[in-house]
Amino acid sequence: MTDLDPDLLRAFIGVAETNSFTKAGLLTGASQSAVSIKIKKLEERLGNTLLARSPRSVQLTAFGARFLNDARELITLHDRVISRANGKDTPKQVLLGISDHAAGARLPEIIAKLSLELPECRWHVTVGLSGSLFSDYKSGLFNAVLVRFEDVEATGQTAFEEELVWTASNDFQWQAGSNLPLVALASSCALRQLATNALNTAGVGFEDAFVGTGVGAVQAAVSSGLGIACLDKRNVPGGCRDIGAEYQLPKLPKTRMTLYSREKAAIGSAILRAFRAA
Repeated sequence: MTDLDPDLLRAFIGVAETNSFTKAGLLTGASQSAVSIKIKKLEERLGNTLLARSPRSVQLTAFGARFLNDARELITLHDRVISRANGKDTPKQVLLGISDHAAGARLPEIIAKLSLELPECRWHVTVGLSGSLFSDYKSGLFNAVLVRFEDVEATGQTAFEEELVWTASNDFQWQAGSNLPLVALASSCALRQLATNALNTAGVGFEDAFVGTGVGAVQAAVSSGLGIACLDKRNVPGGCRDIGAEYQLPKLPKTRMTLYSREKAAIGSAILRAFRAA
C-alpha cells in the first residue's frame, strides 16, 4: 500500500500553483532542493511523472493535471480532520475563475453574497480572459470557472445571457462614411470577433482605435471618447450610451456566460444564483 505524505502533496500543489520550485518553497517553508526531492518522492510513490521540467519552466504533465484536484481534496480532508480533532473547523478552499466580462462592477457584491451563503467556503477569485481561465480549469488549477461560452464552446451550465450594445461616451460623435473607430480586446476575444463579424456582414468599415488587455481598459478608452466598443450591457460605464440605433449599426447577438465546475452541486448552484441576481 502506498502512503501519500501530506508534506509531499503540499509541495506538489505549491509548484503546480506557482510554476516554480523556489516560490513553492517559500509557501511551504522549504528550500528549492527540498521541494524538488519531495516531488521526486511523490512521483516514485505514484509511479508516474507529475511535472515536466525544463531550465526555464515547470509544467504539469497530463497525469499531474488529473492528480492535482485529488491532491487538493486530500489536503483539504486532512486539514479538516486535524482541525476537528483540535476543536476547530477549516473552511473549504474554492478556486474560482471569472471572465473579465462576467465580473463587472458588481463582483465585490457577488463574492460577498457567496461568502454569506456558504460561510464554510474560503473563496480565492481570479479574474481573466475566458480562454485562459478555461484552459487552466481543464489543467486542474481551478475548482470552477464562469466564462463566455463563445470563447470555449464546451458544454456547461448557463449562468445568464447578456445583451451586447454598441457603446460610446455621451459626447462622442462619429462621422458617417468614415471607418468606425473600434475599441476592443485582442483578436482572440470572442466579443471582438462577434463585433467585427457583424460589421463585416453589414459592410461597415472599421479600424482599431484602441486594443486593450482587459474590460477595464476598454471601458476607460470608451469613456475618454476614443471610439466605439461592443460591450455587455452590464459593463457599459457611466457617462456612456448605446449608440446602435443612432448610427444604424448592425444588431448584435446575445452572449452566454457558462459555469464549469467540479465542485458539489450546492457550490455550483450558489455561484449561479449569485451571478443571476446581480
